[in-house]
Amino acid sequence: MPIGNLTSQIFANIYLNELDRFVKYIVRPLAYLRYGDDFIIISENLDQLKQSRAKVSEFIRQKLGLTINSKNDIMVKARQGLKFLGVWIFPKGRRLNKRSWSRARTLLNNANIPSYGGLVKQHSKEKRIKEFNWIILEKLNNES
Repeated sequence: MPIGNLTSQIFANIYLNELDRFVKYIVRPLAYLRYGDDFIIISENLDQLKQSRAKVSEFIRQKLGLTINSKNDIMVKARQGLKFLGVWIFPKGRRLNKRSWSRARTLLNNANIPSYGGLVKQHSKEKRIKEFNWIILEKLNNES
């Protein structure tokens, strides 16, 4: 089944529902976010975060028969920012990473203007949003 296929997203949600329940009711972190097979756990205490990491890794291995990709298994301080799903997240805001911004500009067409427009508006400052609106106008004028 191709990655990104709608059914793969549905199956990920069904299969990882047990992980969601485990984290919510057993681990009980300050915050938890999962999108598809990517997730983050937020804690104010490093020792608590390490314990949570161990519990979740064990649960995923034992109960779900999966492993966590060691390349993406990281712990960072909030002030450093965290790259998650194409966005840099900081304690006081967020912004698109360079790759996502570049893709939004170069892959833009009439069919995906609302999608990329929403992405840019959610995660960018006013100057970048205005730049993106000009890019949209140029694309529309060129296609007319």
